[in-house]
Amino acid sequence: MTKRICCLLLTFLLFTADAVADQVDLKNGDRVSGTIVGLEGGELRMDSDLLGSLTADWENIEGLRSDTAFYVRLSDDRLLIGSLMSNPNTVEIRTGDTGMVEVPTGSIEWIRTPEQHDIVQTSQARLENPDLADFWSGAVDAALSTTSGNADTSALNIGLQAARTTEDNQFSAYLTTVFADNSASGESVTTANAIRGGSRYEVHLNDKLFTFGFTDLEFDRFQDLDLRLVLGGGLGFDLIESSRSSLEVFGGASSNQEYFRNGLTRKSAESVFGEDLSYQLTSLTSITQRLAVFPNMSTAGEFRLTFDTTAVTRLNDWLSWQVTVSDRFLSNPTAGKKQNDMLFTTGIRITAGGGSLRGASPGAITFN
Repeated sequence: MTKRICCLLLTFLLFTADAVADQVDLKNGDRVSGTIVGLEGGELRMDSDLLGSLTADWENIEGLRSDTAFYVRLSDDRLLIGSLMSNPNTVEIRTGDTGMVEVPTGSIEWIRTPEQHDIVQTSQARLENPDLADFWSGAVDAALSTTSGNADTSALNIGLQAARTTEDNQFSAYLTTVFADNSASGESVTTANAIRGGSRYEVHLNDKLFTFGFTDLEFDRFQDLDLRLVLGGGLGFDLIESSRSSLEVFGGASSNQEYFRNGLTRKSAESVFGEDLSYQLTSLTSITQRLAVFPNMSTAGEFRLTFDTTAVTRLNDWLSWQVTVSDRFLSNPTAGKKQNDMLFTTGIRITAGGGSLRGASPGAITFN
């Protein structure tokens, strides 16, 4: 008798669990029971006790059933709240106020639980009306090398980046320093000493077009450059934007003031144009490449060029390894100085904040 009662109880529990579970029927004949998490980007997400987290393309769903109340957004901007039952062509939404509403399957943009909907609404409101302290991200790059014995050298590279990105605009700033000395002769001799910094403010005009303004400052002892101050702005356009790659082009104008150690001062108007390419090589490694050209509008034939490419491999949520090649070309250096300066650095990167560092890079003007 006890055994019979246990069997009946087990059968009841199994039937009850299946009755309250959400069900999804796929077009290949499979049926999955569990908990529907939601529909975003054309993918239905579901949690199954046996199979874990699952995703399926919405177009591959034959039918579904759930007694849970969901928020459902339709393509005509209607927002309905109710439980769901669907077949390949229509979805029935059982609402509490208007009763049964039947809509075409293709008209559903997203499905969210009440908890998800509250989170998205709160995030959207925060994005549209952010506080000044919201949406900041930052990174610190550090590279150090030393030798001792027959050779006595040291080199230090520090990079700081910060960015604040909202739905409509972005502010970014950067600072990078390079210093190296050689003491092999018994006397310390500085072999590299440069500082670059700047900021940029960008406003999105629509999904593709943006306008920007920027300022850049540079000091380089071995170019005899005490200060280069550049102020400018222009327009940019998103040519490619996907989950793995992006390509932007930009153009505008700038004012360049250069002050050299030998007393020479140069002031000129410049145009500026270039491109910015980024690519997610693997789930852990990303590559960025940035190019900006500054033709001199005051002296025909003269120009500046900046080129930066960086590979970053993520080690964990806050630590990465970066490798950077940076080139600066000046067509009209002071007497006795070379036109081209190239820098290679590698070291750790420490990041903070969950936002994007787009634009916060040590180029003359970059769009990441």
